[in-house]
Amino acid sequence: MSDLPPASPFRLLRRTLLAWFRKNQRPLPFRESPDAWRVWVSEVMLQQTRVEAMLPRYRAFVTRFPNPGSLAGADEDEVLAAWAGLGYYGRARALHRAARQLAAAGRAIPPDAASLRKLPGVGDYTAAAIASIAFGVPVAAVDGNVRRVLSRLFLVEGYRGRASFEGRIRELADRLMEADDARDPGAWNQALMELGATVCTPSAPRCANCPVREFCWARVAGRQAELPQRRPRPSAVSVCLAMAVVRDQEGRILVFRRGESPMRGLYELPCGEYRSDESAEEALVREAISRYGIHVKPARELAGFRHTVMNRRISVAPFEADLVEPAPGAIGPGGRFVHPRDLDRIPAGSMLRKALQGVGSTP
Repeated sequence: MSDLPPASPFRLLRRTLLAWFRKNQRPLPFRESPDAWRVWVSEVMLQQTRVEAMLPRYRAFVTRFPNPGSLAGADEDEVLAAWAGLGYYGRARALHRAARQLAAAGRAIPPDAASLRKLPGVGDYTAAAIASIAFGVPVAAVDGNVRRVLSRLFLVEGYRGRASFEGRIRELADRLMEADDARDPGAWNQALMELGATVCTPSAPRCANCPVREFCWARVAGRQAELPQRRPRPSAVSVCLAMAVVRDQEGRILVFRRGESPMRGLYELPCGEYRSDESAEEALVREAISRYGIHVKPARELAGFRHTVMNRRISVAPFEADLVEPAPGAIGPGGRFVHPRDLDRIPAGSMLRKALQGVGSTP
């Protein structure tokens, strides 16, 4: 580490950024009461999700499940319904499993990062965030924001996931945590994350507003917008999907529970992909039979829409459709009729809700 600045600039950097954070931090609800459960839920929800999108679900989730025991006692459908709209549902399942594991062992949330990492879905970053923010343990939490800030401050080149890059970032994060006697470890971790989220952003970093710009080697070199280096994104895949809105005489909508897939456990409208050499109606009839064991007759095309899941760009053609067979009461396993006003009670994905908006049926 001979090429690193001496300890005193590290202490000055810490004190400068902490002072900025205490004055400028966003008033987020999970900062108002930084107990371990609220920190844990917020950190899991913020993985792959913007703060603005997660806040409504966070408030509802911690109200419904105020502690691990209340989550452990819920069934998976209830948990997924409370998570609906956030995506990446494996996070909710892992959190549910971890809560049940703690409940089965009669344990509270452990206060140290090593024990936290043994829980389902808790990796190095989440464990460090909980331990430092809720329990005051001096352990560095390194997420995407922190990687970006440190790579720019210290001109660290390389890609995320590459051993040399990750090792250098971890070394810097640990050194900064230890500087100034590791005071306020939770606030320090949050200060770095806050700087990355609000000032040292991925594109067009606001260097003029940065409280630690005088410490930034990338800014001096004029390379702040280049770092960290980005791997090429996978090419987008275009998908065409036909979808059926089937109602019974009471106005309820036919939905099916998804099986083995990253979205398992969620309910969806009968749907299927179609090729360029066939019509959406033809594909819908075929897929309804093969995937759901039902025979539908498309009646009226609804307003189409687009939906994105990772690198999949999905063009959706929804139809109001009649159920030819079987009779509504004979729908097989996994299928059920749900009134639109009850969608919040089941784990229903955002694509289902978008389709129902076209017929004015969302609750």
